[in-house]
Amino acid sequence: MRQSNEIVAGLLDILRQVAWVRTALIGFGIILYVIFAPGLGGLPFMLLLAGERVLFGALVAWDRARAKLGAAFLPVAIAWLLIAPVAELILSLFALDENLRTLGAQVDVLGISSPLIWLVVPVVLAAWQYGWRGLRATFSALVGAHIALGIALWSNTQFIAGFILNSAGRLAMLAILAYLVLLLVQAQQKDHAALEQANRQLAQRATTAAQLAESRERNRMARELHDILAHSLTALSIQLQAASKLIDPDPGAAKEQLREAHLTTRTSANEVRRAIQALRATPLQDLGLAEALRELCRAQAERTGAQFDCTVADVPALDPLTEQTVYRIASEALANVEKHAAATQVTVKLEMRAQTLRLTIQDDGAGFDAEKIPAGHYGLLGMTERARDIGGELRVTSGARGGTRVELEAAI
Repeated sequence: MRQSNEIVAGLLDILRQVAWVRTALIGFGIILYVIFAPGLGGLPFMLLLAGERVLFGALVAWDRARAKLGAAFLPVAIAWLLIAPVAELILSLFALDENLRTLGAQVDVLGISSPLIWLVVPVVLAAWQYGWRGLRATFSALVGAHIALGIALWSNTQFIAGFILNSAGRLAMLAILAYLVLLLVQAQQKDHAALEQANRQLAQRATTAAQLAESRERNRMARELHDILAHSLTALSIQLQAASKLIDPDPGAAKEQLREAHLTTRTSANEVRRAIQALRATPLQDLGLAEALRELCRAQAERTGAQFDCTVADVPALDPLTEQTVYRIASEALANVEKHAAATQVTVKLEMRAQTLRLTIQDDGAGFDAEKIPAGHYGLLGMTERARDIGGELRVTSGARGGTRVELEAAI
């Protein structure tokens, strides 16, 4: 049999149940024997069988014994269950009187209460744990044991024919049952292997998706920083150039250009710092999506003095990519409101209806013409890409004087 240090899940529990049932049945048999046939003289033999059952129960129930035997534990237990029924029948030929032997042979011929019926357990367990090798080994042992029993009973011509017929039927039944168990175990192993393969593929895809999302986030961050720095440095260059030209003819105007350049530098530094802080911050992990959005509204209301109507539903936990996308789009939209809109009223709403998540951000600010956005402004592009990453749709509605409305809709 193929050796295996790890017992198949559930097999040890079956061994313990078998030990309990065998012990309970022999105890019940002793009680019936004492009540109905006390004069036949077979009580010592039944007590011997009861001792064997108790020893087997101790073997499978005692963890220390299993640990000492190690990989040999299961072969020992299977061999025990193979030998015990055959040994019981052989011993009965010598330990019982003529009346009991005759009765036992009659019962065995009828196939009503033979101890050999327990042979189904080791055959099934060996096929379950060791596959074809286990099945062949245990079945070879069974055939040999039945041949030995037939030789022992050969002198009793009254029952030998019935024993041969009964043994052939028993062996055929055991072979069919063990074969079916083996097929089921092999099917289970194939399903398990397929499931493990699917899990590995899912893990690989999840890793790939995470790496792709990280790469896209880096690209968005690079574009955002490029947007901030490009505009700031361009404005700063123009202001410094103007100051250099005005420093001689109009020193006051030159100083004003230098003050504006200093303000541009400080504003740009704050925007870069905000972008980097947003990248490092983990408000979703600390607060959850709903509370993180509420905190985003509170912080911007304090900075800008605008009136915020923040209606955020306590949506159930979503997958991390979806939560990150919703939060980043809200953060970018509110940053645009703060930098460009000069709004006095801002509405933020998050709701979920029929497995659809909808985020709405609307302001009463200056608005813009989407067709006239200068090249190099990547805020709207980044929000659109984030929405596509989760299979959602981003809609931006704005007018030169009618405020701006940003809507994200995604199925969850």
